[in-house]
Amino acid sequence: MAAQIFSAEQAEQFVRWAKFFPRGARGLNTSGWDGQYAALPPAEFCEKANRETFVAIQIETVQSVEECDEIAAIDGVDLLFVGPSDLSQSFGVTGDFFHPKCIDAIDRVAAACKKHGKHWGAVTVSPEHAEMMVEKGCKLVSPTSDTRLIIVGLQAVKSRFAKYFG
Repeated sequence: MAAQIFSAEQAEQFVRWAKFFPRGARGLNTSGWDGQYAALPPAEFCEKANRETFVAIQIETVQSVEECDEIAAIDGVDLLFVGPSDLSQSFGVTGDFFHPKCIDAIDRVAAACKKHGKHWGAVTVSPEHAEMMVEKGCKLVSPTSDTRLIIVGLQAVKSRFAKYFG
């Protein structure tokens, strides 16, 4: 997944970095897990990796929204992923995730993905936000992060054992 992609040109470059020849220019090293520690012949490894490598492009800037149709059209881009915090900041409405500018941006991403037969995903900031995203066609909902899970877990422990936390 590539963050802070501003243009279709940058998205194309990211795909080229993620894919081997003939689609891309990824450096070849078969000695890792994905190359079965050099047990997979290089040509087979490259074909398999090109077929199975999943590429997601984050749409989180005004410019990436303006170019989301072109980004979704790129062969090798599998998913567009909305980053609502950066998106709201880019539109000058930081934290206002239901602002019309943000909603319009989400609608543009959804339309571009539908047009090009791609899925889209998003970080969601609340159950209401998640519901809106799913209603608009979001297929990959990210309702939390590892940091948020830790905070919620700590809060639950502190609440349950409140008398021990002065």
